[in-house]
Amino acid sequence: MTSKKARRPISELPGDPAHLRFVYSHAHPAEPYEFEDTLEAWGVSVLAPPSDEEDEDYDPNSAPRVGRVSLYRLRDFAEDDRWDAADSWSGDLEVIAAAVLGGYGRRQGYAKAFENRITQPVGDLLILDRVHLDREWRGFGLGPIIAAEAIRRLSPGCCAVAAYPAMSEYPQNREEVTDTYRKRAKKKIAALWESIGFERFRNGVWLLDTALQEPIDLHRARRADLLALSHAYRGASREA
Repeated sequence: MTSKKARRPISELPGDPAHLRFVYSHAHPAEPYEFEDTLEAWGVSVLAPPSDEEDEDYDPNSAPRVGRVSLYRLRDFAEDDRWDAADSWSGDLEVIAAAVLGGYGRRQGYAKAFENRITQPVGDLLILDRVHLDREWRGFGLGPIIAAEAIRRLSPGCCAVAAYPAMSEYPQNREEVTDTYRKRAKKKIAALWESIGFERFRNGVWLLDTALQEPIDLHRARRADLLALSHAYRGASREA
């Protein structure tokens, strides 16, 4: 048995996906340095669901991590140059900064194209960088569900969420990674982000407008997908 969103049989699910746990983390020194007051790095650990026996005594500190989401918050009205802050971290973040910001300099705001696209272009920018799941949890449509939940918790105060679909994992044989392979992988990733409210912007960057109703509706739809997947898992478990 499979669900509409799953590419693998439900019987291969390692546990009830509705019982996955999320732990959010962000650490910084008391005195920020090297852009840490401008660019915040957030990590979301996806923890394995508890078994029936340990449900009441579930300890997130000892639970296995089966996935991770990495996000960044680029603060508006920051002391540092936001473009420099993004560039100091990674090439992907610099691509996003180049697409959404008006230029270099501490006083530079958002680009006109960004202001014309986003409903209320004032506030921080949340950047969805990577979503990773262990192989045993892949193929069930959980990626967009997990990303939508992380965005739901971390986007308040942000006028938009940005993403730059890029490959985060490669096959064992690197010779398989042709231009066609890369394009197909990026297209697949972009389709996942589109299912939670992202729209194509420019230079390969996608944006989610946090002021719109559509991302809210799509988030609810992904939660419904999770519930359907959970019901299918429980049904398969009873039949086993």
